[in-house]
Amino acid sequence: MARPQNPVQNENVALSHRLRDLLSTLGLVWHASPRHSFTYAATTLIGSALPAANLYVGKLLLDEVAQAASGGVTYAALLTLLAIQVALGVFGSLLSTVGTASQQLLGDSLQHSVSRRILDKASGLSVEAFENAETYDRLQQAYREVGSRPLGVATQLVGLAGAAVTLVSVGALMARLGVWVLPLVLLASVPGVIVSNRFGIEGYRMLRRQTHDARVQNYLGSLLTSDTLVKEVRLFGFEGHLLGRWRAYYLGFRKTLEDLVRRRSVWGFSAALASALLIGLASALILRRAADGQISVGDFSIFVLGIAQVQGTVSNLLNGVSGIYQNLLYMRNLFDFLELPSRDLDAGEVWSGPIDTIEFKNVGFRYPLTERDVLRGVNFSVRRGQALALVGENGAGKTTLVKLLTRLFEPSSGTILLNGMDAARFSPRSVQKQMSIIFQDFGQYQMSARENVALAEVARLSEAGGVEGAVQRAGAEFVDELPEGLNTPLGRLFQGGRQLSGGQWQRLALARLYFRDASVLVFDEPTAALDARAESDTIEALRAQTTDRITLLISHRFSTVRLADQIVVLDGGVIAESGSHAELIERGGQYAALYNLQARGYGALEQMGAEPVNGPA
Repeated sequence: MARPQNPVQNENVALSHRLRDLLSTLGLVWHASPRHSFTYAATTLIGSALPAANLYVGKLLLDEVAQAASGGVTYAALLTLLAIQVALGVFGSLLSTVGTASQQLLGDSLQHSVSRRILDKASGLSVEAFENAETYDRLQQAYREVGSRPLGVATQLVGLAGAAVTLVSVGALMARLGVWVLPLVLLASVPGVIVSNRFGIEGYRMLRRQTHDARVQNYLGSLLTSDTLVKEVRLFGFEGHLLGRWRAYYLGFRKTLEDLVRRRSVWGFSAALASALLIGLASALILRRAADGQISVGDFSIFVLGIAQVQGTVSNLLNGVSGIYQNLLYMRNLFDFLELPSRDLDAGEVWSGPIDTIEFKNVGFRYPLTERDVLRGVNFSVRRGQALALVGENGAGKTTLVKLLTRLFEPSSGTILLNGMDAARFSPRSVQKQMSIIFQDFGQYQMSARENVALAEVARLSEAGGVEGAVQRAGAEFVDELPEGLNTPLGRLFQGGRQLSGGQWQRLALARLYFRDASVLVFDEPTAALDARAESDTIEALRAQTTDRITLLISHRFSTVRLADQIVVLDGGVIAESGSHAELIERGGQYAALYNLQARGYGALEQMGAEPVNGPA
């Protein structure tokens, strides 16, 4: 597995890039819902001025109450101040209600918007990118942050502006109490923020370091909870081994977390102690002025209530700055994924009409950032009405060749000609519409049986006759016995789903291949999960398909390979030999050796009295 990137790489980004990420994040938020973005910002900023207004009205009310004993204040004046204070509270509650609702709706819109961007990006990535473990790390990191990080940046930025409004207004009131009071209260807020910021960054580094190992741990957990693997896990009894490895990763995570929590607690307590001492000093200065009769009861209330207000506001202000910084670190994960190069499947001329000939001319391929050629110097041609079989040991390059043929990959060297024209001229999507395929690791879609077939051409999803015809050609009549026929949900993932055997899933995959009216059919181990009778039926169906189409076969079963007009033997990414079955047997090369080896295996079974499941036809 590829290791994840350096966990601190995002911290070394230039300030200009940080600002660009900030603007991009705000752009994501605004475009998700302009109305809710504006409403949330407006209610927050207006509400930020209310604490100072409440403090000042409260001061006036207390001073008036203190003077009421001398008879210099009327009841109506007191009620007026009380009414103003109540109105401010009601107005604040209204702003809070509207702001909270806007934030919640904005968060929902944002999550949908960013999730859609991630899915759109995933849909545009090349198949090669999905075969890179680092891409999976980036995708996982991006998806993990989709719910909170973009909204966190926006709310914290609005919170910064709001905190500035509150701090200026409340600070102006407290500055009247003494020149040193406000600076001491402000200073008391700093230690806690420094500690929070420091360990927030360390928490981010810890998560980045653990991305790869967390993915391995999740995989180990999925092995223990998989419905398809439970039989093998139970039979071989390696649950304890998997659980032990899963727990070993957890203990490693736990050790790192305990160290972080321990250090954060020590520093957090030290910061709280320093803050308490500074607040105590500010209080002593205020009490000195009170003893000298220099401040009123209302002034003292501003100090007492203002301490918590200023500390909370300064903490929010500084934590907001560090929070934005931390959230932008995580947002870089999202942008790293969104900035991965995409492949435009619609770029190029539009292919129209059937494919009559395919020719590989000196084709080679190597994966990006690697030095080894998976294929090199591959030359062959096949025309309409012919079947071509690819034979070779695992890792010989057969599936890579199929991916090149179907335009999932682009060759690193050489040319692929379709009807004598360079395939690179045409958009991959338009060419792929003339191709239908069943992969060895074919999809088992947790949908209805009808959808499992019709996904090959979703525009014809409601075409009942086409689906039924494809099912019949694939020998998948078992769907008629399902509770709801073609409308029966399949798999165990969702309630009411019906699980199929491996052979039944493969027959549905064959039906999916037949459902698309393509001029090129590709069969990658089409009979691997079928019994002898089903394989025989499938081979007969394959023979019928070769009459007016180009058929490409990959199989380790020579009973399937024999029907091909031309057989290409791959060895180490190059063509070792090619020809018809009879020609290759007569030549006595690698193909003949593989064929005879398989034939001897079946002969040994017959001598032992066992019925061979499949053998050379």
